[in-house]
Amino acid sequence: MPETAPPASSKKRPTARTWLGVSLALNVFLLGSLIGVGVIASKHFRPKPDRSSPALLHMIEGLSPANQEKARQILTDAALAGEGDMDQSRSYRKSAAELMLQPKPDPVAIQAEITKARRAEASAKDKIETAVISLLIQLPPEERARVAESLIKTPFRARSKALSDVRKEEKAKAAAASVSR
Repeated sequence: MPETAPPASSKKRPTARTWLGVSLALNVFLLGSLIGVGVIASKHFRPKPDRSSPALLHMIEGLSPANQEKARQILTDAALAGEGDMDQSRSYRKSAAELMLQPKPDPVAIQAEITKARRAEASAKDKIETAVISLLIQLPPEERARVAESLIKTPFRARSKALSDVRKEEKAKAAAASVSR
């Protein structure tokens, strides 16, 4: 039989254009992943706010140095004045816990101790709120607005979150009721 030449390979060797396309795709992929890692790392390594000092002291950060010192002193004095009430509250709560651990707990006595604890806590909070009001009155209008803004924002955010949770719960109940029909 006559000798035949080996069949020509049907596969082409990659050209420079093909290598360029593959290289470009790989580089775009690597660049995207590096950007993603950078974004995640920046969020992870972002400095966290200092939680060691009380929250009330954070609200006075925008004040002038003299007013910051005055505010810090007023708030510290108010917190120290309320410390006795907080100690009393802790003792009432401790006695309520001891009453709960008895063989036959008395719910009326437990509730009375908890009510006393709440009153003592409210007294301590009242002292601090009164100090904040006296501080606001002493500040110039621009600085008063900065402090008042931080005081106003927090409760409304908490209220908004609570209302959002209530709405979600109502929607879930409504959905469950419509499914059960």
